[in-house]
Amino acid sequence: MPQIQLFASPAGELRISVYSRISITFFMPKSIEKMDKQPKQPKEAPTPQESYNKKKWGEIKKKGYAAISIDEGRKMGVPQEELDEIAQEFIARRTKEERYDTVYNFMRNTKIGTEEEIKSAGEQAYKFFFEKKKYSFAISIAKDVYGKDSEEWKRVDEAIEATQEEKEEEEEKEEVLLISKDATFAEFFNALDDAEEGGIFNNVNFEDKLNKKFDPIFATEVLAFRDLREKEARTTNVLDFFKKHGYSQKDISIFLPIKFKRERKKQ
Repeated sequence: MPQIQLFASPAGELRISVYSRISITFFMPKSIEKMDKQPKQPKEAPTPQESYNKKKWGEIKKKGYAAISIDEGRKMGVPQEELDEIAQEFIARRTKEERYDTVYNFMRNTKIGTEEEIKSAGEQAYKFFFEKKKYSFAISIAKDVYGKDSEEWKRVDEAIEATQEEKEEEEEKEEVLLISKDATFAEFFNALDDAEEGGIFNNVNFEDKLNKKFDPIFATEVLAFRDLREKEARTTNVLDFFKKHGYSQKDISIFLPIKFKRERKKQ
């Protein structure tokens, strides 16, 4: 039985030796030779397995709280792409509702977007609320975005001051007695007498409201400053006396036809 042996020579020849007194030589094709010498292509790295709990993540998302979902998602290792989708959907919805302050606070608290993008959202919110004359929103955003020394903050503060003055002027036209926080009972009852005589209180009875809304004994003490305690009335502060007996400025303004003037800022 003849024996066959295959081997390649340094010259690129394929030699087949048949040990039966016969020797046959073939030339290896260059394409095969090159193929044999080509470097091996690296294998693609396997796709990493998602390590977060999808079921728990799904339950968190169902609750609908975008900021909480993003915070919890980061802790769980949820891919940033998924968190960005939640943020984009939330921002788009609130922007459509013109809730720009919510958008700004959301981006700031969740750190979604660059510093420039977050500041831009704050500037948009400030401009919107200032133009809408919603100054309580605007001044809060101005303080955060620009600072209290900025022109933006000062502009809102001046607008609030002007609005308050307009409000006080309107209150003077209503059946409300506007007095200073420093007013004594003597000053208060003099102003009350003028208001009643001037026809401001056509439908309001001060004494009746005082007796119905406050403790009867306390009401008697207040009315005593009008007739029996005239000397004390000149030195007793109205607001302080009410506070001493457990009643706040808000209580007075709600239950009595009295409003206190807003203190002017010192220049």
